[in-house]
Amino acid sequence: MECLYLPQLDQNATELRFDGDQVRHLRVLRIRPGQHVYVSNGQGLRAIATVVALDRTSARVVVESVEKEPGELPHSLTVAFGLLSAHDRIEWLAEKCTELGVQRLVPLRTQYAQVSHLPRRERLVAKMIAALKQSQRSVLPCIDEPTTIEELLQRTDTIPIVCAPDGKAPSVPSDNCTIIVGPEGGFSNSERALLKERSVEHWSLGGLRLRSETAAIAAVSLVVASWRSYMSPRNERMRDRTRGM
Repeated sequence: MECLYLPQLDQNATELRFDGDQVRHLRVLRIRPGQHVYVSNGQGLRAIATVVALDRTSARVVVESVEKEPGELPHSLTVAFGLLSAHDRIEWLAEKCTELGVQRLVPLRTQYAQVSHLPRRERLVAKMIAALKQSQRSVLPCIDEPTTIEELLQRTDTIPIVCAPDGKAPSVPSDNCTIIVGPEGGFSNSERALLKERSVEHWSLGGLRLRSETAAIAAVSLVVASWRSYMSPRNERMRDRTRGM
């Protein structure tokens, strides 16, 4: 089913209306009255709805059911990334993180970063909304204001993991975690010392020198694959049998 985005969706919704780009999207996909669609509010709710009316300027759907966080990861996954000078690379990273299930993005102001602010925030959010609809998610990741590594480590209550060439083979934790990747120039000596001082786990991603956004998606994919495997129906049945022994 196709997925629409409507922040106003709530648990008690019975009928929803759309206009603008979302109507054009439905028409391009040749959706017709009587067909079902998903509607996500980006805040954890996703509805199954039936299209009852559609013309050139508006659409109306009737809500059949509303689910809370369907298909979301069992733990919270955050990606903290060194700010990149190329806007399109940040957009690509945000899109793929959204599709894979990341819940929070934290831009990092690092010593070697060539920029200190997050450009085109509205455009970035629009890209993430498109990725939410593509992946049929119920949660739109939040984007923090740029911060430093020290501030990140002080306030995080998740397990921090940094992608580093001198790291060890990844061992995915069964708990909330934060993936940290540096900017184009890497981390400075003082930033690397801070990460080691705080006993942050270091992951090697195969020994090759990767772009920041590539390293982030590689690490996220490892975590997501592990957590999704744990969530699989077969593994759930095996755990149920184990608990009954």
